[in-house]
Amino acid sequence: MDDASLVGTVQSFAAQMATFQAMLLAASAVHKAARWTHSLTVMRQFAGVPGVLAASSLGAATAVELAAGALLMMPAYRTAGAVLAALVWTLYVALIVRAVVQGRRDVDCGCSFGPTSRPLGSYQITRNVVLAALAVFIACVSAFQGAVPAQATFVWGGLALVALYGALDQVMALQPLRSGELI
Repeated sequence: MDDASLVGTVQSFAAQMATFQAMLLAASAVHKAARWTHSLTVMRQFAGVPGVLAASSLGAATAVELAAGALLMMPAYRTAGAVLAALVWTLYVALIVRAVVQGRRDVDCGCSFGPTSRPLGSYQITRNVVLAALAVFIACVSAFQGAVPAQATFVWGGLALVALYGALDQVMALQPLRSGELI
């Protein structure tokens, strides 16, 4: 594989991952909006936001996720979208680690698209670290090698990855798997 082919492959992979992250962030924002009352409780109990600021904080979180997703889909703004996405995932990692360290593993982080909450631990931390690292990768590729436009196949691939993400989330919630939890 020559250098031009490698660059093209890396750019295409970054664009595919940007599409996946854009869809995941949009789904997360829609989930927050659709379950507004529940999400307000999550903001207060998990994030520690005072009740009077919960609604505006939730609105801001939803807007930031939507903005990051939209920016990730536009090649000219992909780097900015990826940096914003990395900040979102990193903030979520910090909040999850804080809850685990404080012994609040059973608090609902709102991390799952399902109606149930699961104890926090190494899976949620690892998942968000991987998402943050992937966003940094997208930012670096977009900034230094250029961004390629999303193609129809990227949209289908993004949908498939979001479906796999949801399936993994459900599998990781199964109690026998969680019995080996590291944290």
